[in-house]
Amino acid sequence: MKKAAALVLFINLLVSVGCAAEPAVLPLDFSPGSLPRESGFTKDTAYEDSTISVRIEEGRAFDCQYWVADVVIGHATQLRTAAANGFQSMSNADGMRIAKNAGAVVAVNGDFYSHTGSKYVLRQGELIADTLVGKRDILLIDEDGDFHTVHDAKKNSIDGTVNGKRIANALSFGPILVEDGKAIEEFHVTGIAPTEGRQRVCIAQLGPLHYKLICCAGHFRGSKGMTITQFAQLAAQEGAVTAYNLDGGDSAMLYFHGKKLNDRSQTSRKISDIVYFASAVQKGAQ
Repeated sequence: MKKAAALVLFINLLVSVGCAAEPAVLPLDFSPGSLPRESGFTKDTAYEDSTISVRIEEGRAFDCQYWVADVVIGHATQLRTAAANGFQSMSNADGMRIAKNAGAVVAVNGDFYSHTGSKYVLRQGELIADTLVGKRDILLIDEDGDFHTVHDAKKNSIDGTVNGKRIANALSFGPILVEDGKAIEEFHVTGIAPTEGRQRVCIAQLGPLHYKLICCAGHFRGSKGMTITQFAQLAAQEGAVTAYNLDGGDSAMLYFHGKKLNDRSQTSRKISDIVYFASAVQKGAQ
């Protein structure tokens, strides 16, 4: 009964947040989001205001603990990215500090753009770098907040638009985990230990302005980590239409309510960037 009641409540949130007649809009730049209100948090399990709702869940699959942030926003500009010291910099910082400075309601680590040689870095509508070499899966997030995947992207092959829409953010770690609601079964990637149990992070879209951030544990808490195939299957089971793998291992971070929900007992590895969701409630608004 408790789960059924929670589901009904969340459906109501989907309607109230996702169907606002005039949703609040944040600027497509590198400014932080509106600060989340402490009154909007329900301990470490949920956040809600008139522009965003977040629900945190924990589960276990493939003999591994995992965490999910189910997010609904009122406008695409609330899905944002931030760097340790600006995307022109190659510096790193504690991921929780980056998230706090950005005013994030919930966040995950990004694609560690400062560490990757072959990359396509377009953030908050601005192209930072295109040094793509060889095979790489790219995630394009358009101005409406919809996800588009590109396999084996080549340098100079992306012009800043997708299907006639401006690209707001692009990520180039990968691989793609889920397409059209189906988990990818074969991966041709290197550098992510695809067949080993590891701590992993992904971002998924379930529908218009509806997303999930998913993080699985590594070799702690009685967990074995997940292979990339298992992680893709988990994302599909969580309802992802499209899911994209981000940097994992020691970089993995799921931030909510000022805390790192995964592996709290360990210090955070310094990272270069995050993907986050922000409130758009303006100062003085209810």
